[in-house]
Amino acid sequence: MARDFSRRGLLQLGGTVAASVVLSGPRALAAPGPSITAAAGKPPAPTGMLADLLPQALGTSAGRRPRFSWQVPDFGAGTVQRAYQLQVAATPGGFDDDRLVWDSGKLASADSSAVPYAGPALEPRTAYWWRVSSWGEERSSWSEPALLATSVEDEWEAKPIWAPAGPVMTDGTFTVRVKITTVAAGLWFRATNTANTYMWQLRAGTTGVLRKHVCVGGTYTVLGEVKLPFAVTAGDWMDLSVTMAGATFTTSVSGTVVDTTTDSRYASGNIGLRNGLTESQTYDRVTFTAADGTVLLDDDFASDKGTFSAGTVSGGVLTFPTGASSLSSYGADDTWALLRHEYDTKAGQEIAAAVLYVAATSPDPARQYVAKVWSNGTTVGYASVRSGDGTAYQAFDVTSTLRADGSANALAALCWTTSRQKFLAQLEITYTDGSRSTVASGDHWKARRQAGLLPSKGSAGSSYFTVPQEYWDLRREPVGWTKPGFDDGDWLTPVVRTAIDGLVPALIEAVRPHDVTPASVTRVAEGRWLVDLGREIVGGLALEVTGGAGDTVEVRLGEELNSDGTVRYQLRATNTYREVWTLRDGEQRFEHWGYRGFRWAELRTTLDLSEAVVTGRAWKLDWDDSDASFRSSDADLDRVWELCRYSIEATRGDLYTDTPTRERGPYEGDALINQLSEYGVQRSYALARWSNDYLVRKGTWPTEYRLMCAISAWEDYLATGDDRQLAKDYDLLTAKNLTSYLDSEGLVRKAPGNTSQNLGDLVDWPAASRDGYVFTNVNTVVNAFQFAAFEALAQCAAALGKDDDAATLHGRADTLASSMRATLLDSAGGRFLDGVGTTHSAQHATAFPVALGVADALDQDVLARLGDTLAAGGMKVSVYGSQFLLDALFRLGRSDAALALLTSTATNSWLHMLDALKATIVTEAWDPALKSNMTLSHAWASAPANAVARHILGVQVSEPGAAGFRIRPRTGSLTEAEGTVPSVRGPVSVRVRRSEDTHTTRVTVPPNSRAVLEVEIGDADPKAYQVRGTSPGGQGPVQVESFTDPTGTVLRIGPVGSGTTEVRRATS
Repeated sequence: MARDFSRRGLLQLGGTVAASVVLSGPRALAAPGPSITAAAGKPPAPTGMLADLLPQALGTSAGRRPRFSWQVPDFGAGTVQRAYQLQVAATPGGFDDDRLVWDSGKLASADSSAVPYAGPALEPRTAYWWRVSSWGEERSSWSEPALLATSVEDEWEAKPIWAPAGPVMTDGTFTVRVKITTVAAGLWFRATNTANTYMWQLRAGTTGVLRKHVCVGGTYTVLGEVKLPFAVTAGDWMDLSVTMAGATFTTSVSGTVVDTTTDSRYASGNIGLRNGLTESQTYDRVTFTAADGTVLLDDDFASDKGTFSAGTVSGGVLTFPTGASSLSSYGADDTWALLRHEYDTKAGQEIAAAVLYVAATSPDPARQYVAKVWSNGTTVGYASVRSGDGTAYQAFDVTSTLRADGSANALAALCWTTSRQKFLAQLEITYTDGSRSTVASGDHWKARRQAGLLPSKGSAGSSYFTVPQEYWDLRREPVGWTKPGFDDGDWLTPVVRTAIDGLVPALIEAVRPHDVTPASVTRVAEGRWLVDLGREIVGGLALEVTGGAGDTVEVRLGEELNSDGTVRYQLRATNTYREVWTLRDGEQRFEHWGYRGFRWAELRTTLDLSEAVVTGRAWKLDWDDSDASFRSSDADLDRVWELCRYSIEATRGDLYTDTPTRERGPYEGDALINQLSEYGVQRSYALARWSNDYLVRKGTWPTEYRLMCAISAWEDYLATGDDRQLAKDYDLLTAKNLTSYLDSEGLVRKAPGNTSQNLGDLVDWPAASRDGYVFTNVNTVVNAFQFAAFEALAQCAAALGKDDDAATLHGRADTLASSMRATLLDSAGGRFLDGVGTTHSAQHATAFPVALGVADALDQDVLARLGDTLAAGGMKVSVYGSQFLLDALFRLGRSDAALALLTSTATNSWLHMLDALKATIVTEAWDPALKSNMTLSHAWASAPANAVARHILGVQVSEPGAAGFRIRPRTGSLTEAEGTVPSVRGPVSVRVRRSEDTHTTRVTVPPNSRAVLEVEIGDADPKAYQVRGTSPGGQGPVQVESFTDPTGTVLRIGPVGSGTTEVRRATS
């Protein structure tokens, strides 16, 4: 069977051709193609420069040749690139002197996507600049030079560092002078944290009582209770001490030994003060003296040293109210590290580029970056992202932050992790004369523990990850420490750690903080302010305020409001977003270090915040609003598209994950939908590649998900034209197939397995959205994905020149699809069954095979019955399954049914998310009734973003690197629809206008690309239509044909070249 790129296993527009003829009726009219010249007579230049898919290729591997892509300038309709010239130089101005590294010369080629570098090997950790010029009928101007910086490889001068841990409290004596105000006084000792510790409680009464506890994992157990031979009187001062010697603890009250206890669970740890809801005290002094006589802690509260984050220091005492608890600021205290270094740039030199390479480990405990990094007080990036293989390091362009000509500069990082604590930084500065200097981390840097600035207060994470609650105490902040000129003379020498093994560059764009101005900041009650950011963000909150030392602001963040108007800071997803920020005297600005998912903030404080500045700080990749647009005659459809578009914008971080709240986990199913949606709304490709690279190597449990990696890889190649990832991952992708489970009929036959266990069949999630799906050993959904994976891999193999593999994989796909149609299809009923051995047919059993191409070979009558079934079924699938249901409906020509789902107001709909749930990012499930712990920040529900691009506007890439498109708008009952879809070669715009008397379709494709345009005209006469367009390169007439499919008659026009093609119903 002959095959081409139009036969694709995933999510492509269908359209079974029943008849195809060359028309003599529709009139093909040539479109004008004037030459376009830029202002002042200068020819236009290439734009949209990408190297290794990045606008700035920072970290591109020095050992391999980068690939370049650009948008060819527009010289009029039918523009085709006939040649190009690429240059790489060692300085921005070095293209015309001896700093030119490579000049390709004029090369006859139409390639403008993934064009390989063919010059001499690029040196490691080196900045270069590249530019391109192209020829069509005439030559373009040179593009603006773009920065490219190579990977460090084995030329790391930097050493991994961290803040040194403080001495650990082991054996010694913990003594407090205390006055019980109410009920009792509690002491923590040998505390790993507040959930794992001993707690001795001295209770007041005519007979004093010592009650001893051990806390393991947050659960307290009483070890014993001792009645004292004297009274413990509230309001009287007394001394309470615990002497620790190995596993033996001796307790004394005012010099009298009252108890000796033995317990070996904890051998070391911090000390602290602990109150329940009814206890309160005043402390005059707290000390800890090691067994060798060294005094490790001594605070007489003459001033507030920040030893304890709770309570109030005044008049020489610490007053501890009911409910207050705090570990001391002493201890190893090295989960946080403040690191900084100052350096001077070269005198008399201008800076051409400054690239900072950073790695920080381990991102695994928090499932996020370890280090937030500043250059001269400006946040420049976050590191390290999770990696599929090795440890990632990231590169940041910090050129604009540096002070040149011998000035002082500073690098700083605030780091947190509980595992493999290492920070590595190397700054490479290139000057305009070509000279260079290197600034590298090492023991000459300065370090500090958090020392009360960010005391341990538990986790803002979930059962999947731990990330610190941020109880900022700005009285402990070393003000100005991220900028040059700060006095760090009393800071510590950092600990130099062993080298980080397996360093690999993360070829993704830099995530940056973006300011979000609140829609409103309202004082809703005395001491309570409500902040509405307008839409949910992934990030944190910044506050600029004037206060006094000890003033506090309680910060509550949430995705939703409670029924009483307060912020729901205990999320459905189980995270707790409640923190207290303590101020110092004067003006101050502070913000979250980590990220959260939230729209709402509630600030509780005695301060007047009317003059304060509250700002959202969105943690996301840069976004270009001009890349995509959509508007239609249905305002609700426009709202749904905007919801899903923004969902991609807001959740684009350094790795595709399910949600920023509960799991932060990469999943193949989420990633595939994210990828398709991102391609539909942003000219961005590196994040999808990095995420699939991760999942190929660190896959998840569902049976179907492992098969999606091949589909994602093929989508990547189509979008970019770069086959290197295919070549790198081909064997790994092949190994993910379920080939060992194929039976004699070519079907996947295996036990369904169990949820959350390897090779457990998923079908859909949550389980309540499975429409009663019956799991059998031959699962229709699993087989449909295996068919799609075989097809995708066959095309990958063909692209790599592996013709024998391609033939074998195509054969397996054909056999599997034929067996599915023979065994699982109820042709008369217009449905597929859930599997072999059941007559049940959930909506999924029909939607997934149709969406994934299994049904393509069926005749039109059967396709029509399948369409009837799905069109009548409503939305029974989950938000994830909606991707495949929508694809199936559009593929079967049931645009109106798909549009009805897109604009439905039922519970299972996007308008329900918007209007009932008040969501501003798509949600994890249709409603909390289906999944009580759902998030309101789950981009796997973003199918409409790509459905609009790929189906309603109808733009799909048909040739790798967007050299060709198939464009078939499926606008159904819409009278108007228009929009822009990005591609690596430039934007594609589509506009459809339809009324009872008129029908116009206008499509504009970018220079150096071509398209086949299909226009559904129903039962109209093809002869009534005019076509105006230009063939590629303006060579010959535009071909016009017609054929029929389940939608009726379809006009096929093309291929057409760049510029605008218009298809209009001709007037009489």
